[in-house]
Amino acid sequence: MADRLNGKVCLITGGGRGLGKAMALAFANEGAKAVAISYVSNPDHAEETCKAIAETGCTAYMTPVDVTNRESIKRWVIQIIDAEGQINVLVNNAGINRQGPIDTVTEEDWDEIIAVNLKGPFMVSQEVLPDMVDSGGGRIINIASISGLYGGPTTAHYAASKAGLISLTQVLARWGAEHNILVNSISPGIIETDLTREELRSGAGAGVVDLTLLKRPGQVADVASVAVMLASDEQNYMTGQTMSPNGGSYFTN
Repeated sequence: MADRLNGKVCLITGGGRGLGKAMALAFANEGAKAVAISYVSNPDHAEETCKAIAETGCTAYMTPVDVTNRESIKRWVIQIIDAEGQINVLVNNAGINRQGPIDTVTEEDWDEIIAVNLKGPFMVSQEVLPDMVDSGGGRIINIASISGLYGGPTTAHYAASKAGLISLTQVLARWGAEHNILVNSISPGIIETDLTREELRSGAGAGVVDLTLLKRPGQVADVASVAVMLASDEQNYMTGQTMSPNGGSYFTN
């Protein structure tokens, strides 16, 4: 076990599976004091992740949180501060997506995706910021998407939410600078997870993967390793930036 996050208390929204789980375990394996994950409707995945966190010697918390509801967020943040004394790292990871060309996107779908993917990180960050200020600093990492950088052709609402999250990252970085709060975003490309594995191996999925220079999907560890670096004290001069592990997606047709 390394100690790049030694003693840090970390919050991760949507930490039960996929990228959230990978980051939670990476933080625990890097010596975090506590990792608190939120989930929405599947406690089994969250419990499995918490057990794996605890096996590293790190304290684990799992809490049902609706990131579109401020009172739900407040209760979670207060719970962790009361238990651990402070919050050092926040990862806004919870997100949803639906495929469809822009002329078929419903107003309801638009509102729901914006609420979870953009309003959620805004509210969670607001609730965590006072504690980070009082503690002398912190790290906020927003999980955006390559779709937010170039505009996903069949995910107008998702792409807009992630582009907004990148902009929110920059605003938070401006505000946080005088308080030693560094705020950055990660915009992953095509990442293989439990939810995407079968799709990426299908004909259509393979075609998308072929659009990368590396001709293969990324792994959750490719994102988690970036998150560890941004959460750690090994870099203290990066804020307001977007890092994009994407396999060279920008350089293809």
